[in-house]
Amino acid sequence: MIKALLACAVGILATAPAFAATSSTSEQSIRRGEFLVGYGGCHDCHTPGWSEHGGQAPKDALLTGGGTNFQGPWGTTYPPNLRLYVQKLTPKQWTANLRALKTRPAMPFWTFRYLSDGDLADMYAYIRSLGPAGKPVHDWVPPGQPAPAPYLRLVLPGPLAVRPGE
Repeated sequence: MIKALLACAVGILATAPAFAATSSTSEQSIRRGEFLVGYGGCHDCHTPGWSEHGGQAPKDALLTGGGTNFQGPWGTTYPPNLRLYVQKLTPKQWTANLRALKTRPAMPFWTFRYLSDGDLADMYAYIRSLGPAGKPVHDWVPPGQPAPAPYLRLVLPGPLAVRPGE
């Protein structure tokens, strides 16, 4: 009996460093993901009130979508609620989705090509750590159809005229 208890205790102690490493790695991943999300400007569009309040928002509003909406020749776009979005995905699915992403303006989807799979996994860890909050945002509205406000209307200039001699 004593040998069994000692063997169990040794087994627990032997695995403790592995659990500690996983926990600290997870915290490190979340912190790095928070940095990448902040540095990448994700809050600018995906967090309501972020820009209006100097880059600050309550934790329950972070990345809940519809922060800055855009209207232009493509229609009206509403940044999605990332906190609800990640709940439906595994880290692998998240990375695959971002690698294949092609969106309407003003989402700079091409910036994901500069990030490693590890970076994307860290972003996922951070967003997922916030937990689900908010509700889904309005779907994209095609051009010429009424769209719920607020949104920024982007007016694109026509082609530049080239004058002879310039």
